[in-house]
Amino acid sequence: MPAVEDIRRAVSSLCLNTGDRRRIFGSTLSALNQHQSATQKSAIPPLWQRRELNPRLLLRSATFRTVLTNATILLLGMGSSVQLSRWLGPTGRGQIAAAMLWPMLLTYIMSMGLISAIMYYAAQPETPIQELMANAAGCAVVQGTLGIVAGYFIMPWVLHSQSTVVVHISRWYLSVIPVSLLTQYGCSVLQGKLHFAAFNTSRLVIPVGYVLGVLLLKMHGTLTFSRAVMLHLFLNVAALALTLIIILTLHLPIGLRTDWTLARRMLRYGAQVQAGDLSSAANLRLDQVLMSAWMPPAMLGLYVVAVSASGLSDVIALAWRIVATPAIARQGAIAERRLTLQKTFRRYLLISSPLTCLLALALPVLIPAFFGRAFRDSIVPAEVLLVGAVFLSAKNVLGGGLQALGSPWLGSRADILALIVTVVALPPLLLRYHILGAAIASTLAYATQLCIVLYGLHHVHSISPRSLLVSETVKVRNS
Repeated sequence: MPAVEDIRRAVSSLCLNTGDRRRIFGSTLSALNQHQSATQKSAIPPLWQRRELNPRLLLRSATFRTVLTNATILLLGMGSSVQLSRWLGPTGRGQIAAAMLWPMLLTYIMSMGLISAIMYYAAQPETPIQELMANAAGCAVVQGTLGIVAGYFIMPWVLHSQSTVVVHISRWYLSVIPVSLLTQYGCSVLQGKLHFAAFNTSRLVIPVGYVLGVLLLKMHGTLTFSRAVMLHLFLNVAALALTLIIILTLHLPIGLRTDWTLARRMLRYGAQVQAGDLSSAANLRLDQVLMSAWMPPAMLGLYVVAVSASGLSDVIALAWRIVATPAIARQGAIAERRLTLQKTFRRYLLISSPLTCLLALALPVLIPAFFGRAFRDSIVPAEVLLVGAVFLSAKNVLGGGLQALGSPWLGSRADILALIVTVVALPPLLLRYHILGAAIASTLAYATQLCIVLYGLHHVHSISPRSLLVSETVKVRNS
C-alpha cells in the first residue's frame, strides 16, 4: 500500500531527530505496521498457496486422516463386495443384501437420533461424561431389545419374495442391533471428545475383518451367503469389544449412574435428529427395500454394485462431517460457529469437486474391471447416482453444521420433504425403468434435500448460498 509506506517514511524521519519524537510517534508506527500486516493477511492468496492445500498441513490434519480411514473402509468394502460378487454371483450377492438390509434399517430406526445427540453433548465441555455414557448404555440395551422383537415378527412379511433360508438368517442377524448401537454410542463419545485416532481405529475392525474372513472362507471352500452374514455379526461384537477397551485406555469414566435431566435433553435433541435419520434411511434404502420385494435377486445385486461404486464420492464428505461437526459445536458464540461452518464448507468444495469429476470419468472402467463384465448394466445407474451423491454429500456436510449450530430440525425437515419426493417418484420410475429409474428417483430426492438445507441456513442463520461459495473477504475486496 503506497500511502501507508509514505506515512511510515515521514514518521520515521521525524523519529530520527529526537528521542522525544521517537516516543511520541512510536505508537503510530506500531499501529501502521499492524494495519499493513492485517491488510496483507486479508488478501486472498493464489489457489496453490491456500492453507487447506498445504501438503504438510493436510497430512497432519485430523480431517485428512479421517479421509484416509474412510477411503480405506470404502476400498475394503468394495473389495469384499467384489469378492462376494465374483464368488457368489448376482444371486448370492442379492441374498446377502436382503438378509442384512432390515436389521441395519432397524438399527437406524431404534437409535432415536442418539448417535448424533451423544456426539453433540460429548463435545460440550460442561457435560458429565460418566452420566452421558451411562445414559447411552441403558438406551442401547432397551432399544436393541425392542428392535430384535419387532424384527423377528416382521421379517417374513418384508422378505416374502425371498427364500425361507434368507428369512431365517436375517432373524439371526437381528442380534446385531444392540451390539451396533453400543459400538456407535461409544464412538460418538470418542468423536465428541476429538479422539479421532481412537475413533478411526474402532471403525476399521469390521471392514478389515470382513475382507480377511471372506477370503479365508473361500480358501477353505465354505463360503456361503449365510456364513458371510454370520461373519459380519461376529465382527460387530469384536468392534464393540475394541471400543470398550479404547474408552478404558483413554480413562473416560464409565459408570451406572444416570442423569435424567441430561437424558431428557439427549432425547429431545435426538428426536429432532431422528425424524431426519428415518427419512434419510428411507431415501437411501427404500429403493433396495422395494427391489427386495418386487425384483429378482440379480436385479438387486446389480443395483447394490451401482450404489457402492457411486458411494466412492462420499468418502471426503463423511470425513469432513465427522471432524467438522464436533469442532464447530465446541465454539462458544453462535457467530463463531456460523463463520467456521462457512469456511469448512468452502474447503470441502475445493477438495471434493475435482475428485468427483475424476470418478465420473473412471466409473465405466472401474465397474467391469473390479466386479466383472456381468455387472456392466450397473454403469449408467452408477453415473446417475454419482450426480445425486454430489447433492447428498454437500447436504451431509451442511447438515452436520446445522447440528453443531443447535438446529438439527432444519436438516431433518429436508430429509422428510425429500422422502416425499422418493415415495412419489420411486414406484413408477422403478417399475418403468428398473434400476435406472431407482437411480433417477434417488437423485431427485438428494437434490431436494440440498435445496431445503440451503434455504434453512439462509433464513434461520443468515448464511446465504453465496457465502458458502465465496468468502466475505472477497466481497469486501471487490466492493
